[in-house]
Amino acid sequence: MSDPTSYRPYTNRNIFIFSGTRLISELGSALFKFALSLYILDLTGSAVIFSIILGLSILPGVFVNIFAGVYVDRSNKKKVLVFSELLSGIIMFSLLLLFYFEPAPIWLLGVYSVILNVIQSFTLLALNASIPNLVDQDRVHSLNSSYQSIGAVINVVGPMVGALAYQVWGFENILIFSTVFFILAGSLQWLLRFHTTSDHPVAASYFESLKEVFRYIEQQAAIKYVLFLFVVINFILAPLMQVVLPYVTYRELHISAQQLSIIQASWFVGIIIGAILVSQKRVHHFMINKIFILFQIQAILFACWCFPKLVPQVSGSPWAITGFFFVLLMITGLMNSMGNIPMISYIQVYTPDHLRASVFGVTSSITMLATPLGIWVYGFVLNRIDWAYLPLVSGGIVFVVGLLAHQNRQLREFFKKNDAPLTVKTEQSERISAS
Repeated sequence: MSDPTSYRPYTNRNIFIFSGTRLISELGSALFKFALSLYILDLTGSAVIFSIILGLSILPGVFVNIFAGVYVDRSNKKKVLVFSELLSGIIMFSLLLLFYFEPAPIWLLGVYSVILNVIQSFTLLALNASIPNLVDQDRVHSLNSSYQSIGAVINVVGPMVGALAYQVWGFENILIFSTVFFILAGSLQWLLRFHTTSDHPVAASYFESLKEVFRYIEQQAAIKYVLFLFVVINFILAPLMQVVLPYVTYRELHISAQQLSIIQASWFVGIIIGAILVSQKRVHHFMINKIFILFQIQAILFACWCFPKLVPQVSGSPWAITGFFFVLLMITGLMNSMGNIPMISYIQVYTPDHLRASVFGVTSSITMLATPLGIWVYGFVLNRIDWAYLPLVSGGIVFVVGLLAHQNRQLREFFKKNDAPLTVKTEQSERISAS
């Protein structure tokens, strides 16, 4: 096991390289995905075909993540990270070559979208598992803050840049940009300096590694509760933001599409501000024991969505509604970021190195299933009841879950500890200790 203190000189360099390559890679991914959506809509004019391809591109990740996580944990994380980025670039380049000869049919675009999402499942799991191997333990939250901020910036800027690039240069040239971005990111990531935090022996078989992951989750009550919390939040937050918010503000409260985009951007502005704040060590330590209080505050803010319904004077002014929701969502995004980053950082630090990607893989798979399920349920209910009940009930559920989490002794102890990561007792480790 390498000594983390002797590794300190590389921390700032790794933060710079990691942040730069994330910006490059995620911009390339955002450009491709947004341009692909416009290209399919231009080519077919069918929202049904577009939604089918979108759904098919997301669905494989649900099944791949669990197995990809085990693969990442059994492999050299740096090589997985670098080669998955380079492979994304190669996939983009092969699609570009096809376009030079003849425009690809819709089904082939769907296949490429699925392949790219599968490859990026490996990239994202390797990223999350690698963060504690790139910086000192007390800088993990800083790197996560940078990562979250970059993701939020790309979510705001990506669609605008993608739309402009698609209009000016067309789909084929965007493929060139994405190819270059992925290959550049992968090449620069080779400069990252990793340190290992565990000398745990790799399980004899892939299946044994998979069993070890589920044993670990089963033995860690705090991890199980956090996993449950992620499922609840994804089941509620995604449909609130993607279904309820556009429906209520655009259709019921009659704001413009431009005003809706301003409201949606405010969420990411809040995430960026929260990430910057929590990147400071003092703020991070102050917030670590208040994570679930922040969830309760978010729950109250969700319930406040009903305010225009209760005060008709406000609902008559589109800009007043825009301003109200802008402030509300910015504060909610800030609270979400200041709660999520310390929680994810703690899980990264206190999950054994040889299981970290696998735990994140299981978490990703389960939460990815919760998101479309929540969207379907909320979409079905929204057409049958008054919309005001949805943010009220959603806020009530999140508040109760946050309250129970805050009162849970095992969770409180988990987020207070400063010891080494716990290991999982497995059949293999029992055999080793007995020999």
